Amino acid sequence: MRKYCYKRTDERWEYSRLQNGLLYYAIATTYRQLMEKIPTIVPRKKNEIKKLKTTGKLTVIAYFEYYFDSYVQNKDITKSTKAEWRTMIERYIKPNFFRVELEKCTTEMLQKFINNIKKETTRGKIYQKVKRVFLKAFVTGKIKRDITAGFEKPKQKHKQVRSPMTLEEQKLFLAAAKKSKMYAFCMFSLIVGSRREETLKFSLSKDLDEIKQRIHIKGTKTQNADRYVKVTKAFIEFLKANMAEDTFKMNETTATKNTKKIFTAINADKTLHELRHTCSANLYFLGATDKYRQLQLGHASIVITNDIYTNIKENIPKAALRELYEDLYPNFDDNFDDNFNTK
Repeated sequence: MRKYCYKRTDERWEYSRLQNGLLYYAIATTYRQLMEKIPTIVPRKKNEIKKLKTTGKLTVIAYFEYYFDSYVQNKDITKSTKAEWRTMIERYIKPNFFRVELEKCTTEMLQKFINNIKKETTRGKIYQKVKRVFLKAFVTGKIKRDITAGFEKPKQKHKQVRSPMTLEEQKLFLAAAKKSKMYAFCMFSLIVGSRREETLKFSLSKDLDEIKQRIHIKGTKTQNADRYVKVTKAFIEFLKANMAEDTFKMNETTATKNTKKIFTAINADKTLHELRHTCSANLYFLGATDKYRQLQLGHASIVITNDIYTNIKENIPKAALRELYEDLYPNFDDNFDDNFNTK
C-alpha cells in the first residue's frame, strides 16, 4: 500500500493506484489522514476519468522520460544503472513534479526537492542525475535559463573513506566467508580485484583460459576495463572446486547484502567494494608494480590506483600474505612478466 503513496510539491499526500481498470485515488493533508482515507476510496473506471487539461507545453516529467529514452535507455551501461534512472523517475520525479512545466521549474524547486530526500546516499545519486538532466535541457534549448547554476549539492554527514582490510580482518573475513555461500565470489573479488558487476559476468567455461593462465574480465566502465588478468594454477583449481555453477548465480543486490553480512559478523565496517581495495593493497605488498596493479584493476589512470586504491593503514609482510593465501596470488619475482595484462 505504501508504495502508491506520494508527497506532492504542495506538501499534501496522494494515493494513486490503477488495478483491473479501476483507479483508486485520494488526497490528504497528512500521511496519517491519507491512510485513513484509503479504505473508504470508491474506485472509478479509467475510461470515466476526465483528462487533465494541459497547456501543451513540455513538462518536467515528460522531459525526464525523453531524456531516459534518448540518453540512458540505448547507452552501453549496466542494467542496474538503467534501473536506477527508472526508479528515480517513478518514485521521485513523478510524485514531486506532477504537471510542472519544464520552463517554469526553478532552482528553489529543485533544491527543496533534493533536500527532502531522507536517505543520504539516494539524495546524492539523484542530485547528480537531476543536475545532468536540467543542464542538458539548457544546452539543447529546452529551457532559457541554467537553473542548475545555484543548485547546491547536499552535504554528506558521514562520508565513508574506503580502505583495504588489515591482515587480521582478512583472516577473520576468510574464515567467515568459507562458511557461507559467498566464499568463491569473495575470493574471486580479492584475488582478481574485479568490480561487483564484472565478477557477476564471469563465466568459468568462457572466460577462463587454463593454458595461458588468465581470466577475461568483461568490463565497460573505463578504457582499460575490458582486460585479461593473470592467475595461478592454484587459483584456477580453487575456482573449479568451489564454484557450484558456471557463473555466480546472484544479482548485484544479493552480492552486496550477503558480503555485508560477512563483514557484520566479524564487526568490520566494510563493504563489498573494499575487497577490490584489499586486492590492490595485497598486490602492492606482494611486489606487483604500480602499472601492473592499474591494468589488473582496470583503472583509467595510475593516479587512481596509487591515491585511492592504495590507502594503506598497515604494512603487511609478504610472508604473512603467502601464509594466508598460499599460491592464490601470482609470485612477482624477477622473471615475472609485468606487461601481461594485454588483450
